[in-house]
Amino acid sequence: MRGIEIVFLWGAVFLYALTFAFGITGTIWRKNVIEKISDWLLGIAFLLHTVTGVLHWINSGHPPVTDAYELNLTGVWITILVYIIFRLLKKTDLVIGLVVVPISFLTLGYGYISGIQFDPMGPAFQSPWLIIHVIFAWLAFGSYAISTGAAFFKLCPPKEGGRFPGSDDLDLMEYRFVVLGFINHAVMIISGAIWAKKLWGHYWNWDPLETWSLIAFLVYAFYLHARSFLNWRMKKSALMAIAGIIVLAISFWGVGLFGPTIHPGP
Repeated sequence: MRGIEIVFLWGAVFLYALTFAFGITGTIWRKNVIEKISDWLLGIAFLLHTVTGVLHWINSGHPPVTDAYELNLTGVWITILVYIIFRLLKKTDLVIGLVVVPISFLTLGYGYISGIQFDPMGPAFQSPWLIIHVIFAWLAFGSYAISTGAAFFKLCPPKEGGRFPGSDDLDLMEYRFVVLGFINHAVMIISGAIWAKKLWGHYWNWDPLETWSLIAFLVYAFYLHARSFLNWRMKKSALMAIAGIIVLAISFWGVGLFGPTIHPGP
């Protein structure tokens, strides 16, 4: 059963990589059929990814929300789900996937090399607030990842023509997904504080991971303030959106560089 999980995991990673390859080829050559293949590959990869998560849940006996592998497995699944939903709703574009998808399969690979464990869920993790905290953390990341894609193509626009979104459309897309991510980010912090109170007796401990998550939240808060009151648009807002995702990535994966943390993270 565990061997089957690994097979499905690497199948998902391979198809995500193939999705990116077909996506960038279809975008450059402007071929509808290649873009459709990319969409189908993404759907199949997401299905394999879903099966991987279910198998790990069965193998471990608990939801995949505890160690680094599980958090990255679940997080990438939520990120891709956010992208697929808004792609189907036509609120985002194929070119955004050229940023979201590679981030996703690299994160999955990182989760794998962190080590797969099948330990029982400890008492600290047996709280519904943990589930809420993890879900909203990755909903925030998925939304911010889409906004980062829009910001990237605002700063590095492709050649004119084809089916690329215009700069105004990208600017609006970036803003909307930052707002969505910011709301989810707020819920993540609040639910995490409630979980921390039950676990450690304090709502806030100024743990490195908590601190960097708050810094990321404040960066995005400044982004929203700057757009509303300083009229930051286009290049300035794009740079702020990218700065936000970098700080958020540090809080997710780089916090260990700044000292020990009592907070589990990806």
